[in-house]
Amino acid sequence: MIGDNWANALLWLYGAFSVFWLLQWWLSQHIRGLALLIFRRPGPASSIYFWLLAPGVILHELSHWFFAKILLVRTGDMALFRPTDSGNGKVTLGYVEVYRSDPIRQSLIGLAPLPIGIIALLILSALLGFNHEVTAQVAAGSNQWQTLSALPGQLITSFAQPLNFLWFYLVFTISNGMLPSSADRRPWLFGFILPSLVILGLALSGNLKLSEQSQQSILSLLGTLTWAFAFAGLLNLLIALLIAGLELLVSQVSRRRIVYRR
Repeated sequence: MIGDNWANALLWLYGAFSVFWLLQWWLSQHIRGLALLIFRRPGPASSIYFWLLAPGVILHELSHWFFAKILLVRTGDMALFRPTDSGNGKVTLGYVEVYRSDPIRQSLIGLAPLPIGIIALLILSALLGFNHEVTAQVAAGSNQWQTLSALPGQLITSFAQPLNFLWFYLVFTISNGMLPSSADRRPWLFGFILPSLVILGLALSGNLKLSEQSQQSILSLLGTLTWAFAFAGLLNLLIALLIAGLELLVSQVSRRRIVYRR
């Protein structure tokens, strides 16, 4: 029974995160594609993309810097307002130089934008009036779907307040800037993934001795994380539909289209 609870909670979390990740990847490609269609030059397109996501970029880089400081790892130069186009379809929006340390601290510093971003999303959801509390019983059972299916109705209701559009913009830019980059993920194998797999295996097999209260707390946390990714994913889905429509319209008017590399 305990193993089923963990499996259900993890399946919901991985499913919500996968959809969120795919939407973030799609938006990063097509926002720049739409800007390129409009301005017909990569420089302005990159600048538009940067300024649109600037709050998320700033939070991303400051998260690296903050975690490095609390983990006593030296930092060097930091750029928050320096978008550069490498010419191969990749745009660097900012960076923080962090000196080499052990794999665990490197992994935590690389992971930093994700937990900071999730905390920011939960704060913004509270400002929007969303209820993001998920109990352990909901996280581990079929009621998770009922909780997530209420999100569209809450989202539509929140459109009635003009100020909420500012919070929605911050949800969009923070959620699209909180995923660690490929460089951030390099030390994860030995510093984060393998230890996590060992802990997960012990938990699923029942060999990780945790109190009932601790297990309930972890399940609630997994449920809240699932809700946060679903919340951001829903808003990003609406924006993706808008971007897709605008891209199609501009392509038809200009008789030009963007070919995306796979």
